[in-house]
Amino acid sequence: MNAPFTILVYRAYHAQRNAIRPGMTAVGLSPGQPKILHYLLTHDGCMQRELADACDIEPATVSRLLDKMEEDGLVRREVPPKRTRSCCVSLTDRGREAHAQWRQLCLETEDRALQDFSEEERVRFRNYLNRMYRNLTGKSPG
Repeated sequence: MNAPFTILVYRAYHAQRNAIRPGMTAVGLSPGQPKILHYLLTHDGCMQRELADACDIEPATVSRLLDKMEEDGLVRREVPPKRTRSCCVSLTDRGREAHAQWRQLCLETEDRALQDFSEEERVRFRNYLNRMYRNLTGKSPG
């Protein structure tokens, strides 16, 4: 089959999402939440606007996601002194545990997806995906 590159990327993305989604639901996470947890793991206490920019999510969408995540005990928001119009977002212990479970699920899915790739191919593939993201967004993939 000689499908266009865009279709191949789209299919791979959906196959990965479909492999991860049932486990994500079992962990108690909904779409959009894992990347917020992942960012907060290394940027705990960041501003909500920073979170939106880093995760490529609209601020209003981040606000709704955080409402649900706070309700579920995954994150907490606090208004820092002298900054009454913004809030800091931090992970809770429950959020750290959910991230660890989600990360394990991702590693298992990645191993399955790349099972016949050599280590060199895995590194090159990761580099290609990072470069593709940078080309399309102008941002470093982090």
